[in-house]
Amino acid sequence: MPSEGQGIFAAVATPLDAENRVDLPLLAQHSIGLLRSGLNGIALFGTTGEGPSFTVAERSGTLEALLARGVECSQMIVSTGAAALGDTVHLTRHACAQGCRRVLLLPPFFFKGVSSAGVVDAIGSVIDEVGDPELRVILYHIPQVAGVGFTDEAIASLRQRYGAVIEGIKDSSGSLANSLGLISNHPGLKVYVGAEDTIREARAAGGAGSICGLANIAPDQVRACYEGSEGESPDVIAELLRAVGGMAFVPLLKAWLAARHRNDGWRRVRAPLVAAAANAAASLPRALVTAAMEAKG
Repeated sequence: MPSEGQGIFAAVATPLDAENRVDLPLLAQHSIGLLRSGLNGIALFGTTGEGPSFTVAERSGTLEALLARGVECSQMIVSTGAAALGDTVHLTRHACAQGCRRVLLLPPFFFKGVSSAGVVDAIGSVIDEVGDPELRVILYHIPQVAGVGFTDEAIASLRQRYGAVIEGIKDSSGSLANSLGLISNHPGLKVYVGAEDTIREARAAGGAGSICGLANIAPDQVRACYEGSEGESPDVIAELLRAVGGMAFVPLLKAWLAARHRNDGWRRVRAPLVAAAANAAASLPRALVTAAMEAKG
């Protein structure tokens, strides 16, 4: 049994209604279904959840709606990163006020070429202004998207300054070597991988688990990779990753969710993303299509 904060967390996708607003009933249904499948939690409004495409008010209201519909704070990691640090502070304070003190923080991501000291100052200013000793920060390392990452120097400096407040890091670099380096270089830091095909190796080295997008569509298979179970799970994950290829991940994932749940509303995305082609769901592995049909039958 994983200890608190460890295991598999779905970087939950955000469904939209016909008015381009968050479909709160469908998001709650999807999130609760993932938790009932055995996942350890969900991460709200990360990259897979199109977080930066939603306003502060939308993100705050969605969190409150999920809590009201039965998702527990202990099952939630709230992504509170925003381009403006004031918005990040607002979202982080709001999450803490709701009892959700585990948050995922992007580095400042608009200006490129910033120094490690600048990244430390930005994250530090958020922690200082929030002023909650129970806050637990998971640093979000996704340099290929943000254009800015967390260096070993920045991580060490933040941990020295803030201690237990810096609980972990989500490594979405896609590099197993980088994840293993984080585990080795920062003892006691919870390292979550974003790449599903690195979950087993990272856990064997002491990693905390994964915060990942494929858990939306293949929760059982992703969980099995974490647990080291034998069977078809690694093959299903590999097939999904091959299908992604060079395609935009979020629109494809939503097309898969639309097909698996027989709800075309899942295909909607926020601009600048564009919905996947109607035939994109044909790449969904047969094992997942069959499982969905059996569950409904």
